Amino acid sequence: MRFTDYIFDLYGTLADVCTDESPAAFWESAATDAKAFGARYTGETLRARYLALCADEVRLRAAELSGVPEEYIEPELLNVFCRLLSECGADAGNAAAFAKAFRRRSTRWLRPMPYASETLIALKQRGARVFLLSNAQACFTNDELDALGLSDRFDGILLSSDAGMKKPYRGLFNLLLSRYEIDRTAAVMVGNDAVADIGGAHAAGLCSRYYHTWQSGPHPAALPDDCLEIPDLSALLL
Repeated sequence: MRFTDYIFDLYGTLADVCTDESPAAFWESAATDAKAFGARYTGETLRARYLALCADEVRLRAAELSGVPEEYIEPELLNVFCRLLSECGADAGNAAAFAKAFRRRSTRWLRPMPYASETLIALKQRGARVFLLSNAQACFTNDELDALGLSDRFDGILLSSDAGMKKPYRGLFNLLLSRYEIDRTAAVMVGNDAVADIGGAHAAGLCSRYYHTWQSGPHPAALPDDCLEIPDLSALLL
């Protein structure tokens, strides 16, 4: 079936990324970055305060979006980096730079998935529109889209940090559909997460295509009837 609108997940679907914030050495390095911006932390105190502020930002956003269950709330991490600096009397205006340094420290690799750019270009040449719907933080992802060469490939982008909610919450899908006037009967969701991407799309009344990658975890025992599994992104062009 040919669709008029294609909605893509990013990480694990269009982008192969590996990040790791668990090592103590990572937090020590991040604390060094914080010091360069005027905030004094040890690796241990930075980690503890970062996690506490993340939880607090979820609580604050849940109060703003009272109709969204807290399990689907997405915080704005740029606010966390602002607070990490301002609580130490440092300039919160450096929060974006701090966030970028933090992300670079945690990233082991970032590269496009096979056929990612080529598939997006080919779909647009056929007259389809392509959209990005990702559980992602704008303070990390906007630069990474540039690095991947994908920034100008989409007709519209909706990140969970901007919306305040994350997949598989149906409200996030509905927000994308309404914002860009997408007909759900002629649209398809493409993703590698059987719950967030495929289950969320199904709940929103969208067909889907499941792309199993190393980031997907165990292969799902079953997929919805309106979902087909694809071997790679180029299969969308068949």
